[in-house]
Parts: sequence; structure tokens; C-alpha cells
Amino acid sequence: MEIPPLPDPSSWSALHDGAIVVALPSVGSLRIVGADRIAFLHGQLANDVRSLPASGALRTVQLNAKGHALAQMTLHRRDDDVHLAVEDGAAEAVARRLRDHVVFDEVEIEDLGGVLRTVTVQGPAARSVIERAFGEPPPPGAFASVAFGDASLLLSASRRSVPGGVDVHVLARQADEASRRLADAGAVRGDVASLEASRVEAGVPRAGRDAGPGVLPQEAGLDDAISTRKGCYLGQETMARIEARAQVRRGLVRLVLGDPAQGDPVTGAEEAGMEGGAEDDTTAHDVRADGRVVGRLGTMARHPRWGLVALAVVRSGVGPDATLVAAGRPAAILRP
Repeated sequence: MEIPPLPDPSSWSALHDGAIVVALPSVGSLRIVGADRIAFLHGQLANDVRSLPASGALRTVQLNAKGHALAQMTLHRRDDDVHLAVEDGAAEAVARRLRDHVVFDEVEIEDLGGVLRTVTVQGPAARSVIERAFGEPPPPGAFASVAFGDASLLLSASRRSVPGGVDVHVLARQADEASRRLADAGAVRGDVASLEASRVEAGVPRAGRDAGPGVLPQEAGLDDAISTRKGCYLGQETMARIEARAQVRRGLVRLVLGDPAQGDPVTGAEEAGMEGGAEDDTTAHDVRADGRVVGRLGTMARHPRWGLVALAVVRSGVGPDATLVAAGRPAAILRP
């Protein structure tokens, strides 16, 4: 299992004291057009697309028939189309699965991977930076289109860290200029390692990293990305059964791998061992207690204070003081 990089100190400091701007190449964009686009997406995605007003933003997931989250995205409903910002490099796969379900629907799915780019501004000063650079940022649950050069960009609230911030979706040819304007407005150029460490600290999951096959969205803390009240959609049967039982058997926790008092205990030998271990990928993601598998390891990051940290889906019966093993290291649940 690959050891994640340690956050750059200047990026980590700015994330907590000001704002950082970070390019997100793993976020892809899809554009959905056609008269049936809302009804079609309402039946394909797990959240309530039909009830979302124009200029509304909605976190949702694409499920398989068993109710497992395959991909996570933010949906922006515009007057003439829908923009999907798809996480974790999954845009192409999401587009393919959507196209597979188009039968008589008047809908077209366009992959904007070569056209749009996404950067994020995160930190306690993120909204102030956005306001100085582009104008007043939208509140959560909404987005704003802002004129920029000869085109426009899209602003959407996004929590990718403890303090949260705003995503900026911009034409690829304008991405460098947008980043420069954000830097001029006070954002420090940051790194993805800082975002991931802070996201784990905040306990904010992503489907592509912390859910997937064998994990239900509710177990991975993705409750706000699904609707249990709307009509039929792919994976809805499983969601309805969970709603009827009013409980799941596992939940999302934060783990510290090793002794947090050591700070960042990863040595060269440990790093080589974790990257080149003989275990298969499934076994490498096991979380164990007394030799038994009790959970699944998700996002792993290196935190400047605690060292190796992770998000994991763990059985509800595992207490906060349990001694666990994850990624070949002793692990403990990080208390709130």
C-alpha cells in the first residue's frame, strides 16, 4: 500500500490560518443536456434531483444494483443543462454507465474532460479570497456562474478540509489565469496532501476512496448524498431496506496508525514494506481486531500532528478503545 506524502508546511499552515488554492485533476466534468435530463438523472443517481431548483447544487452518488456507491459527484442544475463534477477520476466510468441506461430518453452525456478544469480554495479565509477574486461566493446548496474573461466560471461550496471552502470550475484555457487571480487575492498555492490530511481529520468521506463495492453509503457517512424518500432509482431497493431497519452494522471512523505521540513515525523501511507487501489489495485494506476482519480501510494520509491517519468503515460493536491493526500497523480510533 502506497504511503501518502507529508503535507508541505507552508501549505498546511495557510490551510488553517488563511486559504490555499489547489488544482484538482481528479475531478472531471460531465454535461447533461436534453428534454429528459432531469427525469433521467433522477432515476440514475441516489439523491433527489427532481426537487433541486435551478442554481442548486447537490451532492449525490451513483449506486450499483446492490446499493454500493460507485462514484460521487456534485450536481449543478442550470436552466439549459446539468453539470456533474465527478470525484476521484471516475467521470469517464460514470458517463459510460449513464449512457448504458439511455433507452428512449431524450438526453445526451458529454464528457468535458478536455474542456474544464477544477481548482479549490480551502481555509478559513477561502470565501473572502473568492469574493475578492470573483465576487460573492454562493452558500452551501447553491452555485454561482461568474463572468470571467470571454466566458464564465462556476463557483460551488465544497468541504474538502476542516475549514471548508469553494470549488472553482473553469475553462482549461483559463485555469492558470484563475489560479493567478486567486493567488493575488490572498490564496497560497497548496498541495493535495494538505487537503487529504485535513479531510481525514474532519471525517469527510469520498465514495471513491471510502465506500465502493461491499460498503453501503450510510456506512461510509454518505447519508446526505442519497434520498430514501424519492421514487425508483438504481440501488433504491437496498436503500429502502436500510430505511425500514433504521440501522446499519458499520460506521465511518477516523484512525491513527501507530503512536500519535511520535508525530510522523514513517521510516524508509516501513514505507518500502507497505508499498511492496505480498498481501493482495483486498487484504491490505482490512482492519482487524484480534485477528478478525472488522472493517475496511479507506483514505490514508499523513497528518503533521498525528502521523499516519485514515478513514475506515468499522463494525459498530468495535469500541473506541479497541486495539486494531490496519495496513500492517497498530491502529486506534481517533476520538472526536
